[in-house]
Amino acid sequence: MNWIKRFDKAWIGLLIGLLFPGIMFTLYWLFFQHQISFPYRFVRYLMMGNLLSNVIKLCALGNLLLFYAGLSYKIDKFSKGIVFSVLFYVALVAYITYYYEPEYI
Repeated sequence: MNWIKRFDKAWIGLLIGLLFPGIMFTLYWLFFQHQISFPYRFVRYLMMGNLLSNVIKLCALGNLLLFYAGLSYKIDKFSKGIVFSVLFYVALVAYITYYYEPEYI
């Protein structure tokens, strides 16, 4: 069995799709806002500036790279898991936008 075919499971795509934006969120903090303590003050800073949903959208864009990698290597079940994780992040952004950033609408 090829090492690429080992990743061809929907639950692996879902797990990686949920974890990858968290890693991107940490890297965003590390490169752009490292002077603010992580995670409490950083998330509070983003919420006070109505930026939390935008940063989550930016971090979730990394799943697009994973999705295209899954398509190019023809591991379709992995890509399906990535799509399900994107749906989770869409729901998270909608929740944050409508309940934590209501004046942003």
